[in-house]
Amino acid sequence: MIIANFHHYGISHITALALTVIGGWLMVRLMRSEASETLKKRVRYTLGSLLIFAVLMDPPLTFMRFGTGETGWRVFWNSALPLYLCDVVSVVAALALFTKNYKLAEVAYLWGLAGTTQGLLTPTLSYDWNTLEYYNFFLQHSGVPIAAVTLVWGLGIVPRKGAFLRILIWSWVYMVSVMGINFLINQNYGFLSGKPDFDTMFDYMGPYPYYLLTLQAIAFTMYFILLKIAPKKTAVK
Repeated sequence: MIIANFHHYGISHITALALTVIGGWLMVRLMRSEASETLKKRVRYTLGSLLIFAVLMDPPLTFMRFGTGETGWRVFWNSALPLYLCDVVSVVAALALFTKNYKLAEVAYLWGLAGTTQGLLTPTLSYDWNTLEYYNFFLQHSGVPIAAVTLVWGLGIVPRKGAFLRILIWSWVYMVSVMGINFLINQNYGFLSGKPDFDTMFDYMGPYPYYLLTLQAIAFTMYFILLKIAPKKTAVK
């Protein structure tokens, strides 16, 4: 197969962004509509299942691309373990869609829109839309923001009092845990031990390790804004 290199804001990227916006709008409309609860539940479970599927597909796609020899295993350890924030929030968002649990929903909302959206806007992706990797990447990175708006604006599962402090704690738990794993296995999951090789927003945050402070400042500001613009009344008991 001939691989066309992915380009930020090329037609394949713009298409994915447009479909993300349309998908989010349609999901919110559906969840607010008079459609049957059975249909809504099936759609929620389908989206949640697709998010988990996207996370699980990373290792198989890695071995399909690079084989099961030394190169394949090296790439697997380098990038296919489910330790990126987008992997974690994909699972959290899926569980929130399955259960309507408000604590899971607020993490999915804040991490999904403040974190995964950054990966959607500046993807760390090499392959274009003639590869399975392209579709799996955007299934996850588009699916998470769609799930986030579905949970909060569609289902009305709004963040509750204390959400800001809770998300700060969970963010620090993630950072410390993954930095520890990176140290043990000599990798760079979450881009917490060095900047990615691709052009991303990290390039404007200063050198390592100082960009980690910039990253937290931006993330926490985004959390604050997202909590301010979220609906104030919950539709879930």
